[in-house]
Amino acid sequence: MGEEIYRLKAYSSSTQIGKAAEALVRKHPCLKERNSDTGWDGRKNSLRHKVGNQRKKLAKAGIKDVAINAGKRSRTNPQGAAPRANIKRPRRGEVNFLPSYPSGETRESLETRRLEMVEKYKRTSAERDIPLIHQHMMCTFALQREEIITTSPAVSELKDRWPALFYETQLYGEFHQITNQHLPYVFYAALDEYVPQLIGLYKKKKTGLVGEKMEQLLLAYQQQDKNDIYATRTAALAGLPIYLKEDSSDIFKTCKDEMEVYEGAVALVADVDAEEVPAGVPFSPRQVFIMLEDQVVMTHPLWTDALVCLFGLIYALHLSYPEKCTGFFDFK
Repeated sequence: MGEEIYRLKAYSSSTQIGKAAEALVRKHPCLKERNSDTGWDGRKNSLRHKVGNQRKKLAKAGIKDVAINAGKRSRTNPQGAAPRANIKRPRRGEVNFLPSYPSGETRESLETRRLEMVEKYKRTSAERDIPLIHQHMMCTFALQREEIITTSPAVSELKDRWPALFYETQLYGEFHQITNQHLPYVFYAALDEYVPQLIGLYKKKKTGLVGEKMEQLLLAYQQQDKNDIYATRTAALAGLPIYLKEDSSDIFKTCKDEMEVYEGAVALVADVDAEEVPAGVPFSPRQVFIMLEDQVVMTHPLWTDALVCLFGLIYALHLSYPEKCTGFFDFK
C-alpha cells in the first residue's frame, strides 16, 4: 500500500493517508484496532512511515522528484535545513514535476541545445524557426524544470535563459508537458460548463459590501453583448473573488496609459479608457499586461486569455498563488 500511495502522490497529506487506512480496515475488518478511537489510527501511522521510507529509498536511487528534498537535517547532517522546511513538491495535476534527462542526453548536451534555442529566438518574429525552437524546448524540458525547481531563479533571469517560455504557444506546450493537459481547452471547457451557475449565484448576492460590488459587476455585464462569450467569461471570472470574499485589487488592476503600469509580484494590468472599471476588471481593454516580479512578461488583447496565460506561467515557473487570492486560483 505504501508503494501504491506513493505512485498516486509522492507527498500525501495526513488526511489522505488516513482515508487510505480507513479504506484498508473497511475492506478487511479483521485489521480493525480494538483500543483505537477510529479503528485505524495505528494503520495510518504505519502507512505514513511506509510512504516516508519509500521516498528515502527512491531518493537514494536518484529519483529527482524526491531526491530534491533529501539532505535535510539529521543525525549525520546536523547543519542541514529542517526536515519540513521548503519541501518542493508537485502542485495538483502535475504529472512531470521533475523528470530525468532524455536517454542519451547530458546536462552539457542540453545546455548546447538551450543556447541554440536562445539564438534562434533572438531573431525577428518572421525569421524565427518556431518548429526548431519548439523541438529544443521539448528536449530541454528536464533541464529547464531542474533549474526552476531547484534554484528558483528570478523571472528576469528566466526570460534571458528561456525566452520561449514567455511565448503563448510555447507556454501552452510547457503546461501540456507538466500536466498532460491542453490549458486553454481544459480551462474554458470547465468555465463554460459552470458559467450559468456562477452568474446565478452572483445574482443572489444582494446584501452587504459583497452585494454592492456584485451589483456593479452585473450592471456592467448587462450592458455587454450577451452573445459575446468573452464578456460572459469575464463576468464569471471577475465575480469569483468577490463571491469568495477575497481581495483581488492587488492582482486585477487597470491603467489609462501604458506608461502607468503598476508594480506587482503577480498581476494583470488592463489598459483602459474609462476612469472606473466595475470590480476592477474591464470588458474591452486596449491590452492587458501580465506582470511577474514587477515587470511585464507578456501582453494579450483579451483579459480572460491573459488570465489563462498567467495561470500557465504560475505552473511553468513553479510560483505560489497570490496569498490574497488562493481560493480564486485554486477554485475547482
